[in-house]
Amino acid sequence: MTTTAGAVLSAEEVERFWELGYVVVRNALTAAEAERARRAVLGLVPDDLCLPPTWRAWMGRIKPYDESGRDMVDIPELLPLFANERLYSAAVQLLATPRLRVFDGSVGITLRNDAPSETERSQTLHIDASVPEDVDDFLGTLEELQVGGCFYLTDVEQGGGGIHVVPGGHRIVAQQAAAVRGGRHLYANWKRIPPMESVEVLGEAGDFALLHHLMPHAASHNRRTTTRVAQFLRFVRTDHPHGAASLPVRSYSEEQLAVISPLGRRLLGLDPWPDGGATSGPACATT
Repeated sequence: MTTTAGAVLSAEEVERFWELGYVVVRNALTAAEAERARRAVLGLVPDDLCLPPTWRAWMGRIKPYDESGRDMVDIPELLPLFANERLYSAAVQLLATPRLRVFDGSVGITLRNDAPSETERSQTLHIDASVPEDVDDFLGTLEELQVGGCFYLTDVEQGGGGIHVVPGGHRIVAQQAAAVRGGRHLYANWKRIPPMESVEVLGEAGDFALLHHLMPHAASHNRRTTTRVAQFLRFVRTDHPHGAASLPVRSYSEEQLAVISPLGRRLLGLDPWPDGGATSGPACATT
C-alpha cells in the first residue's frame, strides 16, 4: 500500500502491520488528552471501592458493565476518543477506505497483581474477530478485516499489564483455519487458543495498540505500581460482509451530542457517509 503525504503510518509501519499483525499508533492522544481520559475512567470507580455487581474483576483487571451486559462506556469525557482523527487515519490506511464504523468503547483498569503465575498472561489467548460464530470459515478479504485494540491512557512498561500479542499470529490463525472445513470453529471459536509465545506491547500514555482481527492476544498481569488504564475501540468498513458495520445506532443525550464531532457522527452511524468513498490498498487482509 502506498503511503500518502500526511499519512499517520509510515510505509514501514504498514508493512510491519501486515507482517506482524499489529502496529502501535504513537501519540494518537496528547499527554493532556490521555490524562483527562484516564481520570474519567478512574472516576467510574465508586469512592468506597464497592464495585457494582455487573462489573467484572479478574486477576487485578476491572471492566465496567451495565445491567444489560453492555460494556461500552460512552460518557462525554470519552466520546471524543471514538473519533480520534489520528487513529481514524491509521485505520483508513489499513482498511483502504474512509467509510468506517467504530464500536466497542469498553474500558479496562488493571491494578497491580502480586499473585504468582506460570505465565505473564492473565487471560487465555483468543481473537476478537468481527466474523460471527455461526459462520464456518474466514474469508480472508480486506472487506472482512477488523482493526482494533486499545488506547493506553497510562505509560505501559514491561510487566505493566500491557496487551500480549503473538507476532505473526494472524497468519497462523488464517493458515490453520483454512486447512480444515469449519476453521472458524477451531479452539472454541478461537476463544481458547493453545499456548503460543507472545510479547507485551509497550507504549506511552496516548499510544494505541492496533491489532489485526485474527491476532491472538490476551491481557497480562500488572506487576508494577502504576495502575494501567485503557480504552478499547474497533473499526470496520461499512461494506463489511458479515454486517459488523450495521450496528444499532444508539440514542445520545444533548451533553453527549455536544462532544461528538462530524467525523464521530459518521463513525457512530448517526450520519451517513457521503457517496463516492473510493477504496484502495492491499488485496488481502492476511498478507
